Amino acid sequence: MMRGAHSTEQMIALHGLFAEGAACAETTLAEISGRESAVDVVDVRCTPLESFGERGLRLGDDLVAAVLGRLEGGCSGSIAVALEPEDALAWARTGSERDPLAAFVALGRALAGGLATALGEALRAKVALVDARLVERTEPLVLAATHAPSDTIVVSVRIQVEARDEAFLAIAHLLLEPKRMTQLLSSLAPAVH
Repeated sequence: MMRGAHSTEQMIALHGLFAEGAACAETTLAEISGRESAVDVVDVRCTPLESFGERGLRLGDDLVAAVLGRLEGGCSGSIAVALEPEDALAWARTGSERDPLAAFVALGRALAGGLATALGEALRAKVALVDARLVERTEPLVLAATHAPSDTIVVSVRIQVEARDEAFLAIAHLLLEPKRMTQLLSSLAPAVH
């Protein structure tokens, strides 16, 4: 895990939070695909949006297929789940939908929804994923589509999804205002006795 401006303890707490979110998503992903899915958090990195192009955790420089949505409720922000186009199509084929685009959006929404649920539990507030849609651009352009200010914090989570004996690498990008990031890290801090 790369720390950046955050402490090792904070990064471990974020990793744990997103591991819980991944576990939340497994049930919904299994319902969509008709089989069990395993979702593991591999890495977490925090980068200011203004320097994401140079230092952000991403799949590469090419186009990605992403499901992008807004977070509303106890934590406003945006979240995107991105995969290489070939992996996105293969993952979509594990779904029960006949339309691969609809299946990909459903799977991406389920994964992002699990992360949003964990975020809400950490903040002790309801957090909902809304308006999740397919976006095909480079990762920096996916994030730019949110119109977030340059001081926004991008929490990138590298995730391995295993479904139907196939493994797919995805990256979820959570965009939070600095004050929301501070609030999140405070909620994850262990109680001082």
